Amino acid sequence: MSRVFRAFRHRNYKLFFFGQVGSMVGMWLQVTAMAWLMFRLTESAAAVALMTFAWQGQGLLLGPIAVAFADRHDRRLILIITQSLSVVPASLLGLLTVTGVVVPWHIVLLAFFAGLARAFEIPTRQAFILDLVRSEDLTNAIGLNSALFNGARLIGPALAGALIPWVGEGWCFLANALSYLLIVAALIAIRMPATEAREPSGRSLFGEIQEGLHHVRHAPPLLALLSGLAVVAIAGMPYAVLLPSFASRHLGGGPDTFSYLQVAVGFGALIGAVSLAWRGRVHGLERWVVAATASFGVLLFALSLAGSVVTAMLILVPMGFSFMIQLATTNTLIQTLAPRRMRGRIMSLHTTLFLGLSPLSGLGWGALADRYGEAAVLGSGGVLVVLGSIFSGKAVLRYTPPALAALSAPRDSATPETGGRNTRTFSG
Repeated sequence: MSRVFRAFRHRNYKLFFFGQVGSMVGMWLQVTAMAWLMFRLTESAAAVALMTFAWQGQGLLLGPIAVAFADRHDRRLILIITQSLSVVPASLLGLLTVTGVVVPWHIVLLAFFAGLARAFEIPTRQAFILDLVRSEDLTNAIGLNSALFNGARLIGPALAGALIPWVGEGWCFLANALSYLLIVAALIAIRMPATEAREPSGRSLFGEIQEGLHHVRHAPPLLALLSGLAVVAIAGMPYAVLLPSFASRHLGGGPDTFSYLQVAVGFGALIGAVSLAWRGRVHGLERWVVAATASFGVLLFALSLAGSVVTAMLILVPMGFSFMIQLATTNTLIQTLAPRRMRGRIMSLHTTLFLGLSPLSGLGWGALADRYGEAAVLGSGGVLVVLGSIFSGKAVLRYTPPALAALSAPRDSATPETGGRNTRTFSG
């Protein structure tokens, strides 16, 4: 078991990990309750997609800016501020819902303000992980973080499914507001070494963003990995905005059915995250990326054919596994291949594709589902993901192994808390 939890030997990472437990569960509690509340008030998949876009769509424009900002400033302080600010929209949404005055535009507006903090928090948190561990523990740390994220994805929706019929959505939002206290306390307790101070690069903020884009354009491994992620973000990931309407209109269920579907996805994703944490090694992950992308598309098509809750859950478990492997291994490979000084900016592209393109595409998915039905839209998305995986997969398998082999050169020295890595670039 020590192999699975070896990143815990770093005090700062252990604090960060356990500090996230409450906020992760609270986030999934709120996400599930917010999506169901929006569908209950509107009975429209397009409305759920609009709410999701308000919450996540800022990543499309703010992702690169947020991470370039994080590369220039104290990441720990940014996380403390964003987590503290996230309390406000959760509290307001909870009060509006508990008092019975909430309307759809309240949800969209407060989701937007919550998303502003999230747009800065997520890419900063991703880049912050390697500030806490050695480079050789990066894959394990990302796997553990993914396991935590998806363990919360099991608990949060399950709690929502139990609480919504009993006390309503509002108390889910208020519970999420309280959950941020634990992560803020953990971040305050983390002690970063003085060597982590950021040195000015001499470039403007937008100059640094442009430098990161230029590096990716001339690094075929990174370009191939990001292309594969874009395929999933556009054609596959928006399935999540259809789950409330799929549970209600296609399967004839209620909030409990919706929570069951969420739990099934989370269970599969948790298995995937633990598998990645157990594996540990980076070499060979490119094959995992390609296989996971293709299988995700096949399972998405299979979901469109599901006629019962049990069948849908049985499909969603391996589908969650495939999606988690695709996302986490892409994350790991990009962080491994990116030069340390530009890691945040390059990871911002990962975040922009995942959190920006996905909700933008979801707007179209929601509108099409209201017109043609969820099954037709899910099936079409699955076919597109499979086709996209063929083209992106060829490039990933061609360019990534040589780039990983180049990292076998001796790493620079590092302290246990900061990590160290070779910072050479790749031009193909």
